[in-house]
Amino acid sequence: MRPIDLFDNYLNKKLNVNEVIDFENQLRSDANFAKAFEQHKTLVEALNDNEKRNSFKNKLKAIHSQAFGNDAKIISIKEETTAKRYVKGFAYAASVAVIAVLSTVAVLSTGGYLLKQQSNQITDLMREMIDLKASSEAVSVAIVEGITKGNQKAVYAPANLEGSAFALNNKGYIITSSHMIKGADSVFVQNKSLERTLTEVVFINTKLDIAILKIVNSNATKAWDVPFSFNDKATDVGEKVYTLGYPRKDMVYGEGSLSSLSGYSNDTTMYQISIPVNPGNSGGPLLNDQGNVIGVIRGKITGAEATGFAIKSNEIFGIISGLANDSVKAELLNLPKKQTLKTLKRTEQIKRINPYVFNVLVYKID
Repeated sequence: MRPIDLFDNYLNKKLNVNEVIDFENQLRSDANFAKAFEQHKTLVEALNDNEKRNSFKNKLKAIHSQAFGNDAKIISIKEETTAKRYVKGFAYAASVAVIAVLSTVAVLSTGGYLLKQQSNQITDLMREMIDLKASSEAVSVAIVEGITKGNQKAVYAPANLEGSAFALNNKGYIITSSHMIKGADSVFVQNKSLERTLTEVVFINTKLDIAILKIVNSNATKAWDVPFSFNDKATDVGEKVYTLGYPRKDMVYGEGSLSSLSGYSNDTTMYQISIPVNPGNSGGPLLNDQGNVIGVIRGKITGAEATGFAIKSNEIFGIISGLANDSVKAELLNLPKKQTLKTLKRTEQIKRINPYVFNVLVYKID
């Protein structure tokens, strides 16, 4: 059943008791579904109001004709004519209807309910914090709104965008997606092992959609011992892979397989993976069974479920190797020499990797 038909059946009381319970539970648990229903309800009410107005006008016309005859003129007590008022009323109802329909389609498409006419555009996966704007004060030292007193934790201003990143090496360099930090005034990272800390942008490549940041506070990274390495060897279709990232405040694990050696529009710089990726996954690592990083999560096809794309690690290091600044290049290519995850089971791998995957917080001043 189409969502619109389900909405109509609920409004018209055509659902049985169990269907009503299921419907109302979904309204409470699914924000996109609830928003789509409210907009559809607005549409129905607008159309009903317009129908009632037209019905009332027809009744008035009938009464007028009966009392004064069909040739009698109707004189408005306002300056605008009856025709203008009718056109204005109809235009208002029509505009409300069109806006409600378009809004409903947009919300349903975002929630994945309208898949037959899905767009084939790649979607960036930064997590936008809707209706939150950073002020110049917010982009201050540590973005602190409150002052830490005793054991009370500092209160931070909400970021405009959030996403994921992970350690490139033991020197405090981390990698994320360039679309995440576009136009940023300040970029912070944090996880359970690292308090919110400021970073600086070292390198951006928008074509490949990667950005390399460095944690400003060297004390925060002096004990780093990154347990994974980067795999630049050929990877086979069907190989088991997994992701770690921040589509929400806590880190989320996803697993699946490598479904293609090329990405969106046959782009050979990307892999296609059979793992659901969501807003907030941008910039997170794609790892193989042995715990080697083979890519950086890039995005997904709009409306498609359980399909994602990742920039290949060998493409990333190909770009870095071409940097003109030899000192920066040497720093970035100073990768971990040892890989300590190969013999560990998946749960143990994740525990070791966790401290080196970060929630990225992006602040912009409007």
